[in-house]
Amino acid sequence: MSVESIAASQAAAAATTTTSKADAASSALSSNYNMFLTLLTTQLKNQDPTDPMKSSEFTTQLVQYSSVEQQIQANKNLETLISTVGNQNATFAVNLLGKQVSATGTGAALANGSANWGYNLASDASTVNVSIVNSTGTTVYSTTTAGTAGNNSFSWDGKDSSGTTQPDGTYYINLTAADATGAAVSSSTSITGTVSAVDFSNGAPKVTVNGAQIDYGNITAVLNGS
Repeated sequence: MSVESIAASQAAAAATTTTSKADAASSALSSNYNMFLTLLTTQLKNQDPTDPMKSSEFTTQLVQYSSVEQQIQANKNLETLISTVGNQNATFAVNLLGKQVSATGTGAALANGSANWGYNLASDASTVNVSIVNSTGTTVYSTTTAGTAGNNSFSWDGKDSSGTTQPDGTYYINLTAADATGAAVSSSTSITGTVSAVDFSNGAPKVTVNGAQIDYGNITAVLNGS
C-alpha cells in the first residue's frame, strides 16, 4: 500500500466521523425548528384577539434558534479544521517512515555496543545522575556525571554495572540533575533514530523510533531524507 493510500484512508475515516456528528446536530435542529414553527403558527392562529401574543416573545425565540444554528455551524467548522489538521499530521507522519529524526524522548537503540542520548540542562549541574533501564523496567547501569547549561550528550557502551555486555535493543534513560548547592536543575532528554512504524490506533499518530513509541508532536527535527 502506498503512502498516499494510507494517508487517504485515514482522511476518509476522520471525515466520515466528523460528517456524521455534524449532520446529526443539523438534522436535530432542523426537526426541532420545524416543530417550533408549527407550534408558533398554531399559537398565533388561536391567540386571543383581545390579548394578542407580543411580537417580542416569538422574536426572542427565533433569535435563540438562530443562535443555536450559528453555534452548530461554528462547531462544524471547528470539527472540519481539527479533522484537516489531523489528516495532515497523519500524512506527514507516514512520510517519515524510514527517515532519521530527533525527538523528545528517553528510548535509544543499543547496537554494536553503543547507545546515545541528548539532554538539555536549564543551568550548570555539578551532579547528573544517569540510570539506564531495559525494556522490562530493570535498571542495568547507573553513573554520575556533570553537565553544563544547554545541550549535552550521553553515550553508553552497552555494559551493565558489573561489566556484562547487554543484548541489543531499546533502552531508556532516567536523568536527574542538581547544582553545586544541591538544588534541582531542570532537564529534558532527546533521542535520534529512524522511524520504523506509524500507529493511528488511538487517533493522534504515534511513531516508533529506536523501538520506542513516541507522539508525532515530540519530533523536533528531520535529519535526512533517506
